[in-house]
Amino acid sequence: MNYLVYLDTHANELEKILSGFKSMLIKEFDPAMRVDQAINPGDSLYFLRNRGDCDLRVQATVSRILSLTNHMDDDLSRILKELQPKLQLTEEQYNRWSVKKQAQLIEFEGAHKISPIHIPDCKFIISSDWLAFEGFDQITDCKHQLMKD
Repeated sequence: MNYLVYLDTHANELEKILSGFKSMLIKEFDPAMRVDQAINPGDSLYFLRNRGDCDLRVQATVSRILSLTNHMDDDLSRILKELQPKLQLTEEQYNRWSVKKQAQLIEFEGAHKISPIHIPDCKFIISSDWLAFEGFDQITDCKHQLMKD
């Protein structure tokens, strides 16, 4: 599966990824999420600098997934501190995520620039930060309507 991932422009996430400093992302986690939307090692991540930039420019491959829920003995803030060298969270990001009860940490490798792939901003409505897709025609062809609830 492929995932369209929006990054935080203010935190310079794309630059940190390309420079090799950032090799892990954090995202909302819902244990009840649809199985066909689950992220797995080997999946591809395609990064958008932000919601206003409609060109995919960087790709990476998922290498490891850590799903953290409130059933764990450890609190998320401690884990985020331990993984900060890979996460490279800003103070604002850390403060936002450290109070969550559950999250998913996605480690990736092989981040590299790709030829830009334009995504028409009129073609999809999303309600989360990551959008799963199988083929590029789902996100580049305006004849398809890709919606995620």
